[in-house]
This record gives sequence, C-alpha cells and structure tokens, in this order.
Amino acid sequence: MGFPPEEGHVSSFYCPAVLEHAISQEEHDQIVQTIEMFEVITQTQPDDYQSLEILKDAYHKVGQPEESQRISRKLAEAYFNVGSYTLAMQECDVVLLKEPHSPEILAMLGEIESRLQTTGESSVAPGPIGGLTVAPDLNANGTHPGMDGGLVDVNASHHGVELQDRGDEQLAKFLIMQRLFPMEEVEAARETVTGLNKDLSGQGIATSLLERVFGQSPEKLDAVLSQLIDRTKFAYVPLEYYDVDRQVAQMLPDELTLGRLFLPFDLVSRTIMVACCNPFDAAGRNAVQQSLDYTVSWYLARPAEIVKSLQDIYRLESRF
Repeated sequence: MGFPPEEGHVSSFYCPAVLEHAISQEEHDQIVQTIEMFEVITQTQPDDYQSLEILKDAYHKVGQPEESQRISRKLAEAYFNVGSYTLAMQECDVVLLKEPHSPEILAMLGEIESRLQTTGESSVAPGPIGGLTVAPDLNANGTHPGMDGGLVDVNASHHGVELQDRGDEQLAKFLIMQRLFPMEEVEAARETVTGLNKDLSGQGIATSLLERVFGQSPEKLDAVLSQLIDRTKFAYVPLEYYDVDRQVAQMLPDELTLGRLFLPFDLVSRTIMVACCNPFDAAGRNAVQQSLDYTVSWYLARPAEIVKSLQDIYRLESRF
C-alpha cells in the first residue's frame, strides 16, 4: 500500500526516452512507490537530506527531470539548514544549470559565501565513516557527543556477529534518561531481552528492548521514537504502509534480519534502505554494511512492524 503522490508528481513527466537505460514495468512501478513513500517522509522531515537524495535519484530514473530539479532545490535548502555549506553550494550549482537567474538560489549562494568568509572554514556534509553514512551531529569516530556507545564500531566484524554487543545497554541508558519508566523496570527488561536473544536458533526472531518495555504503552513508544529520531537524525519509516521488497529484505543473512531486527526494505540505484529499532546496535550496523555492497541509508521503525514484516517474508508464525 503506497501513499498518494502530490498532484503531478508521478506520471505527468514520464518519458522513457530520457532514461539512462530501459527499466521494466515492474521496476518502474517499484520506483514510483518509492517516490510516493519518500515524498511523504520529506514533507514531514524537510531537512532529511538522505531521503531527498533517494527521491531525487528516483525521479531521475523514471525520467522526470522537472521533479528532480525541484528536489535539488529542497536538497540545497536541507544542506544549508544543517550547516553543510559545501554540498549546499554543489546543489545550488545543479539548480543554476537550468535556472541561471533563480533569485532564491542566488541569494542562498550569497549567504553561504558570507558565512564561510565569517567562519574562515567550509562545512562539509556528512559522509561515509567506516562505510556508514553518519548524521551531521556525530563525532568523527561515529559517536554522539556526550553519549556512551557509538553508532559505528569500525572494529566490529560480521563473523560471529551474534557474540557482539547489541547496543541494548546504550539504549537502556537512553530510555532511563527519558524518564518514561523507572530505571528498575528498564534494567529488568534489558536483562530479560538479553536472555531471550542469547541462544536464538533456527529462524527464531530476536526480541527488541523497545518492544519489551513499551509493548503495552504505545503512546510512550511514540514519545521515545520521537526522541530517538531527534537524537540520531534517522528518518522514520511507517512499514505498515510500505510494500517491502522481499528480495531486498533477504539480501542480509538471517542473523542480521531475524537475529538483530534489521530490515532492508527498498533499493534505489546504489542505496539500500534499512529499517532498525535500535540505532545503538553499532556492531550490527557495521556488519550490515560489511554484508552489502551498497550505500546504506538508515531508518527507524516500530519493532512490532519490523517483526511482522520479517514473519511475512520468512513465513513464520506471528507472535502478536
């Protein structure tokens, strides 16, 4: 089930002659669904430059240059708003190739140049660190300032990933800081989840700490997801409305999907979108990147929706 596109966004400019290579109708339909989904995401999160990049590429692939140009303007604004002035300038240049006298873009370029002269340095947008795309507010080693536990562990290996730290201790600390539940309850839930996930065998699905703590309190889960999005700069993906690509979902080994609750849900060009429910699982995220020869774009999703998608893909009995 996809979201309805904004008027004129999906079909009005489609022209196969401008495609780099022919795509099948199935591929076209999947890209259109991706466009619909990411239009909704970027409307609610206008500075989500990762989703805007995916959207821009998707429009290009279905031969809609006008829409791709529109997204380039949004990308310039998004990069400018997060202080990534170098990439903002690059995106402005893309727009000016077709709109050389655009007053808004020329004004933005002037403001960028003024700010760079004031600071005496350029601000480059986040790029790959250890193979992972890192959000603007992360330190150079991939950790959040002032928080124990990084989001990237360059020393982690995907071999024997089940032995690595799952990031539940860091997530528990985060939950305790939000004061939605007493520390004793969060710690008890963490110990229970650790035990449940210790000896997963066959096609057993891991248990999420968020699921264990907030299973009976959906309103509190919404609150903590909002806090996690603010902290990690991940976009949120409502998987209940997304037609997950089964082939993409099975591009990761079972120990990362079923065992760590990572769900690849779409692939556009060389970017694969992966949903997770614990962004502090550094070893798991690093193993995902090592297992895929793609750029990984990370999204946060409800643990119950990830589990339901995995149960459907692997044809497992539902536990909800």
